[in-house]
Amino acid sequence: MSAGPKATVVVPTYNMDLYLGTALDSVLAQTLEDFELLVIDNASTDGTAALMARYGDPRIRYLRNERNLGWPASVQRGCELAAGTYILFMGADDRLEPRFLEEAATFLDTEPTVAMVHGPAAWIDKDGRRFGGTGQAWKRITPGHEAMLGAFGDGFCLTTMLMRTATIQAIGKLEQRWQEVLDLWLFLRMCLVGDIGYLDQVWCEYRIHDQAMSMPAYRENLMFRRQMMAAREAFAWPEAIAAGAGGFRRAAERHSARIAMEVLHLSRAHGRKRLLRNLMEIVREVPEVLLQPRTWARAGFGLLPLGVIEHLRRARHRRALSQARAKPAP
Repeated sequence: MSAGPKATVVVPTYNMDLYLGTALDSVLAQTLEDFELLVIDNASTDGTAALMARYGDPRIRYLRNERNLGWPASVQRGCELAAGTYILFMGADDRLEPRFLEEAATFLDTEPTVAMVHGPAAWIDKDGRRFGGTGQAWKRITPGHEAMLGAFGDGFCLTTMLMRTATIQAIGKLEQRWQEVLDLWLFLRMCLVGDIGYLDQVWCEYRIHDQAMSMPAYRENLMFRRQMMAAREAFAWPEAIAAGAGGFRRAAERHSARIAMEVLHLSRAHGRKRLLRNLMEIVREVPEVLLQPRTWARAGFGLLPLGVIEHLRRARHRRALSQARAKPAP
């Protein structure tokens, strides 16, 4: 029996004092109380230190890096320090429902072949209002090699990924050069050591806002490049080939191109030339994307005047908020 807590929640953060308190409060409100909460501050220059000084819960450890080492380094530090049986990496701007840790830990307790469990997430805006969410295409348990492709096609949310700590620590150093898609690396590595479980209810709120770490990567097409790199590397791993996943690479690349097209309009903030360069890069890597009518629709949308794009984006957001309010509570 482990002498440590049931779970370790690691919250890497950098200049997120506006949302960090909400994230931490949602962890402290968990029905599963046997956890430790590690806040890894990447040398924030905002009010993060003052915010953390207001917390007196003994389960919280606040660790501040002397300089900004980057998000992957903070994740690595959390891995090394975690004492819980299970580990969760949580976005500093996200929020957990009170029963999340209990539900996810129970799943892993009762399914010994499952290396990790994750689940759907509701999307919230900067004001905490729900306006949509991830799909629920996953099966309750997916064989690891199949889940590798699902990570690209059906997607996942890092804040919902409860993993077996011993499994991660046995891997050793995380592949930090994956940078913005280190969460994908973690997911894929878990697929190689066991099955992947899925919760069938929303226990997490994932915040989408302009200050999110992923936004610059989407605007500059960096996220697409990282995902293409991930597909080419992961499906060539000897363990992936041995598991029967080696043939999924091209399908994963097509999924990466589809996602890049969905967010192509974000690059319009840097001008039409940037948008067209991003589009050409996607087409060059995955020409099949041109066969999808949605590709032309997304490209046309991105080429509209910025004022029109913003007006349509706000109208869509208002409609999504209204639909979310009208949806019955689970």
